[in-house]
Amino acid sequence: MISAKPKFAAVALALGLAAAVRSAPARAADTKDRPPPTAADFARLEKEVADQRQLIIQMMQVEQERYDILLKYVQGQAAARSAPPAAAAPPAEHAPARASSDAAASAHEAPAVGVVTGRVQARSGSLKDTWVYVDLVRGSPAHGKTLEIKQKDKQFSPRAAVVLRGTNVVFPNFDPVYHNVFSTSGRNSFDLGAYRAGETPRSVVLSTPGVVDVFCNIHSRMSASILVAPSSLFAKVGADGTFKIENVPVGARKVVAWSPGSKPAQEKVEVGASGGQVNFVLDEEGTTAHLNKSGQPYGSYKE
Repeated sequence: MISAKPKFAAVALALGLAAAVRSAPARAADTKDRPPPTAADFARLEKEVADQRQLIIQMMQVEQERYDILLKYVQGQAAARSAPPAAAAPPAEHAPARASSDAAASAHEAPAVGVVTGRVQARSGSLKDTWVYVDLVRGSPAHGKTLEIKQKDKQFSPRAAVVLRGTNVVFPNFDPVYHNVFSTSGRNSFDLGAYRAGETPRSVVLSTPGVVDVFCNIHSRMSASILVAPSSLFAKVGADGTFKIENVPVGARKVVAWSPGSKPAQEKVEVGASGGQVNFVLDEEGTTAHLNKSGQPYGSYKE
């Protein structure tokens, strides 16, 4: 491509000649009436010529820059038209293979669990309030869960329950007399004080796994038992004595059968991916008179 610099020089030369031609008659007419030019006139004329030359050079530089920009743009467009097409996307048939591998990886990372089944027998009594749970497996505590145990006809209802640790247990009073619910069971000990029907029910959050024996400090015949489970791995035993606990982590596990009034029975079971099985036999536990919240025998209050 031919450079534009000669073109710009020719234009500048033509402009200078045209200006000289236009000014020649005026200068000729003026010479008749004007004195000969002095040295100062020649100096001023030289300065004007130098200024005009500098102006022409600047104009040529600006035009050259515009030309260079236009040239780069044209060259870029030509390169874009001649560039090879972009690489095609991978065939669609590879997507299922990646999805299958991802699913396999997720399955490999998921913890292995199994189902524990079995049967519970009682040497005496019924299996009405019997539960089986996995011990020594600590799960997340309960959030926002509440169990209500009523105080009515000077009894607790229900008299047996299983809750996940962190459950809030509330004790409304439906009797016209005062009751004072309390427990002295280790770290789950509490004392709700005396209140009667119509007053705001009082409650307690049970946070430590284990059995909580609940009594009334006024009426010695009122009692209830609450099993605080360490995790959600527990199940109630059916009328036929069978049970099933799902999602038990594989490995050697300690499983416990519990019922109020019976001695807890525990067994170890090896839980595999195909599950595990364990059976229990419950023996009745003898009952003894309990003390009030002060550790003293109950008085002669007529119940």
